[in-house]
Amino acid sequence: MYPDTRQTIYMGINFITSPEPIVDKRSHITFQQSLLTHGVDFDRAEQPERQIVVVREAPTRLLVKVVSTPSIGQLLVVSEDPRADLDLELFSRNVEATVAAFEATWPARNRQLIRSDATFRDLFETSAEHAFQELWEVRLHQPADSLAVLGRPVLGGGLRFVMPAQSNEADPVQIEVKIESFLQDSKKIFVETQFVWSQSAPPAVPLNGEQRLKQVDAYIGNTVIPFITGEDR
Repeated sequence: MYPDTRQTIYMGINFITSPEPIVDKRSHITFQQSLLTHGVDFDRAEQPERQIVVVREAPTRLLVKVVSTPSIGQLLVVSEDPRADLDLELFSRNVEATVAAFEATWPARNRQLIRSDATFRDLFETSAEHAFQELWEVRLHQPADSLAVLGRPVLGGGLRFVMPAQSNEADPVQIEVKIESFLQDSKKIFVETQFVWSQSAPPAVPLNGEQRLKQVDAYIGNTVIPFITGEDR
């Protein structure tokens, strides 16, 4: 695998908070105006039941969703573009601006972060004819003919790791990593890295979206990529 070919095709961050935001026609308009005030442009906005959905198509696709359910609310910010290499700094600024717009629309001194998660999806070029071949033979040191027992050619496959939160962490986080061949292009490795912070924060603690995104990105660069390439050995 070539680490310098990393192409990030998806970034997303999700916050579950309490109390729930009141979603109605007034807050729908106020939130749109607040997004624009904080520098988040968009192409269209929708209002499904108890939700606000805002979408931007260019320069990169951005989806913002606010959901209201009894006692809790959700703020989701996602950028996804399989054709592009997404920029972390730009996405982080959009997240921070969206959080500011959310808090300006639904101000609450006692707002509490109940749970959050962040996900990156990346593609990497490989030197093998098939990405799974590189994972199987190079990373796992398995003979190619050992797959013959399956009785048919292997179109794709990979690895999945789920690592629980540690009690000694200041902000405990569960980490899940998927490393597999990219079915749409067999010469590429697909990597999905997700952090889940399930411990509630005290009221009024900032959501820290940019910090969380950078924590995931650093883990990918310092841990996931060296593991795939074997540099950790």
